[in-house]
Amino acid sequence: MAKGKKISYRQRQKRRQKIFFIVLTAILSVGLLGSSVVWFGGSYLAALSERSQSPAQGPSIADLEARAKEKPDDPQVLAALARAYFDAGRLQEAEDTYAKAVEKSPEDGGLRRELAMTSFLAGNYDRAAAALEEELKRNPEDKEALYLYGQVLALGKNDYKRGIEQLEKFIALQKTGDDVVRAQQLIAEWRKYL
Repeated sequence: MAKGKKISYRQRQKRRQKIFFIVLTAILSVGLLGSSVVWFGGSYLAALSERSQSPAQGPSIADLEARAKEKPDDPQVLAALARAYFDAGRLQEAEDTYAKAVEKSPEDGGLRRELAMTSFLAGNYDRAAAALEEELKRNPEDKEALYLYGQVLALGKNDYKRGIEQLEKFIALQKTGDDVVRAQQLIAEWRKYL
């Protein structure tokens, strides 16, 4: 590196993990921050936060799998099954089931963001990026998609420059709030890697 001292792969990995866990903690706490929840408006992250705070209720995975067999073209059934898989820590099954739900209901931006977040957490950064790119083609001002896409690019794909660009777009649209402050902090941290 011409700009300064070299950072080892292990140090970069530890920094990425630290940033990821900070971001994940912030995202999961959105359900507790009333003002932040408003712009997520019933989205995956708010629902995820609510589900993590309350005991599991509703149909079991086996019941949802049976429903999905009966109604394989119903995106709502598939989404419910994917959420159940996610809650059970079965990320690969959740990711694949979200992909089927998006296939059945491609206009549903919420499902596409859920697919992206699950793919990101499962380490499938290419799928996460593709889902968010598609959502942003459909809705270029989707604030949540911009925020997530910036993180997928920077933390998942090590493309800090493009990650910063997405968070700057998010900030321009969101203007104020805790998420803007977090995005600004991430940008400041990621600039160190440019």
